[in-house]
Amino acid sequence: MTGSSAREYTYEEFNSFVRRFHQEALLKAVAQRSLRVPLRLSSDDRSTLLFQQTPPWALAAVAKASILHGNAYRSAQPREQHIVTACQMHENLVPEELEHSELNSPFAIMARTLYEQFPYQEHGLAELARPVAFFDDYAGDRHLEVNPKEAMTHLVGAPTVTATGIVVMLAASAEHNSGFFDPAWLDQPQFAELLTVLPRDEILAVIHAVFAQTMAEFRQENAVAEQRTPLPHLDRYAFNPLTSRPFVRLSDGRLIAPVRHLIPRRLTPLELYYVGLARWGTSFTRELGYLHEDYVGRQFATVPDAQVYPEIMYRERKQQVASTDWFVVFDDLVLLIETKATRSPLAARAADITVQDAYGKTLGEAFSQLGRTLDKIRAKAPEFADIPTDRPFIGLVATLDPWYFANSLGRTFLPTPALPTLVAPLRDIEHLISIGQRRSVSAILQEILAAGDERQTWELGTALQNYSVPGDRNPLLEEAFNRLPIRNGGAEAAGRA
Repeated sequence: MTGSSAREYTYEEFNSFVRRFHQEALLKAVAQRSLRVPLRLSSDDRSTLLFQQTPPWALAAVAKASILHGNAYRSAQPREQHIVTACQMHENLVPEELEHSELNSPFAIMARTLYEQFPYQEHGLAELARPVAFFDDYAGDRHLEVNPKEAMTHLVGAPTVTATGIVVMLAASAEHNSGFFDPAWLDQPQFAELLTVLPRDEILAVIHAVFAQTMAEFRQENAVAEQRTPLPHLDRYAFNPLTSRPFVRLSDGRLIAPVRHLIPRRLTPLELYYVGLARWGTSFTRELGYLHEDYVGRQFATVPDAQVYPEIMYRERKQQVASTDWFVVFDDLVLLIETKATRSPLAARAADITVQDAYGKTLGEAFSQLGRTLDKIRAKAPEFADIPTDRPFIGLVATLDPWYFANSLGRTFLPTPALPTLVAPLRDIEHLISIGQRRSVSAILQEILAAGDERQTWELGTALQNYSVPGDRNPLLEEAFNRLPIRNGGAEAAGRA
């Protein structure tokens, strides 16, 4: 969050200030400022100041306000200080939601803040490599109606490896060309090498499928979201179409990314959830759950001192019932894992009045499943004979996306788990597995979940910070990253456009 200002502003005042300026000129100014804002906060005082003055989520809000409320006929040209002012207005909007008791709990205030801010700070190898490891390397034995490799080609316009290389190219172009990518550049000689590894047709197909839209399309997508999920008193936390398509197509055909921070994560399973749902309906989201389950199991299978067992079917009266999705057995611990690929709904991310029901439905069901499975193990049901009972049990709910404060404030409206339990998203699990290549995962989890240790109330990624070292690598992500074509001229040409 930025520092305090002399006054607060209404959302209407913020929009009025932004729409004073020529639309395309303002988007260009936002993009140029975005390039100066670091991808994440660091100890560098100068970088921290830039981040605080114009945080990327505020820059995205400025761009959204201009597209929705501005027009091409304004003559005022924005300067950098205008962008800083607009961002400061956004960060000091009147918190209208605090006047409503159903929206002003400590949980709601903190959860919507994290959902607003953290997606703009997730970058790096994991976001680029995860789509390849997740979609292309499925190793499960479930029959899938939607083949994940073929689905990705249909969904994003190219095979996953190629599409991810295109993401790298687009990010490099935005980084080195003031936020721009111009499809006409592909005719330039310096792109010849790139086109040998990233075919022109596939570059254009990926851009069209998931990366760029016109301002009219932006406004239409926003209108649909507003109608589908009304958020009274929560305008600041409403859907921003830049998160679904980071580039805007300008009147001259060039593409501009107002906020470059959104480019690298566009192909992650989390971000493709609604794209696949729109195309294939619930068959895609159901099978995304199978892919998620498989991916979590493959991650833990790389831990040197772990034995990983899949879901167990057992009899409950006259029915066949499934256990938790995975059992990870260590010499000193049994970890029960229940995976959940349900994406937190937009309304829950804005922490509106439905948030407790959303958390309870997804996470409460997972807690109950962990408890039922633990009961069967302790009752020595024959189907669970391979799962030892002579060591502690810990539960892990592995989610596709973050469910913030599910380990702390959210527990007030979740059922009490039958065993010490953490909720963690894929990114944090990948982090844990990276550390687990050189030290005991079971010891780390038992330390975090020891009685009285406050780290069990943190997000797992935060709790792992003191265990990390710079050389930690996730085997699945590193192997997937090494398949990308970016070492064959993919990124360099875009940077020279």
